[in-house]
Amino acid sequence: MKERLVSTGFVLGTAVILGGVWLSPAQAFSLGSSVTVTNSIRDVNTQQETVFVDPLNPQTVTVGAGLELEQFGGIWNIDLNNNSILFSVNSRFGNVTSGDDIYRFLTPDFGGPGQNSLTGFTFVPLGNLGFDQNPAITVLANNWLEVVFPLGFTDQDLTKLSGQDLAFRIDLTVEPPTPIPSPVPTPALLPGLVGLGLAVLSKKREGDSADYSDG
Repeated sequence: MKERLVSTGFVLGTAVILGGVWLSPAQAFSLGSSVTVTNSIRDVNTQQETVFVDPLNPQTVTVGAGLELEQFGGIWNIDLNNNSILFSVNSRFGNVTSGDDIYRFLTPDFGGPGQNSLTGFTFVPLGNLGFDQNPAITVLANNWLEVVFPLGFTDQDLTKLSGQDLAFRIDLTVEPPTPIPSPVPTPALLPGLVGLGLAVLSKKREGDSADYSDG
């Protein structure tokens, strides 16, 4: 029962930094990029969320060749590929019995000027079995991706299932940055622009005076 570990008294944070830095805006969720993943349990009656801390999992994982988030949250293997996230069951728990099982992903270098944005996704079922209730996947503000497994998402004993039985992939829709608007003049350029404007105005006035004199 997953809630037993939730109530063991661990208070450490469960953010997982998937190592490295962003090399280009096109990388998105991929090996070598930086992604924060959190897992919490939401009580279906009170809607209160409790951060799930798994004492058997390290709190920091560096993602590279052959290394992924194995048994993250105690239920799922989570694999990252270029612009996609793969969930495959690998559970130490029979099921989640206390509430909704929530996973949130954040790419900290998304959504800023000149950076890509996460705008959508496609759900791709891969396993031999289906869900009794499909996970709810939502793109939240500030480029968070939320995956919620509702209470009762399956009536199967998860410890008896393999990744081939229950698995799916989320293909992310990543939009390139919009064209950067023309730069606003900086204070250092303003005196020159003002001087140029005054010169043009002065020349125009001189031209107008000459026209009046000719008249």
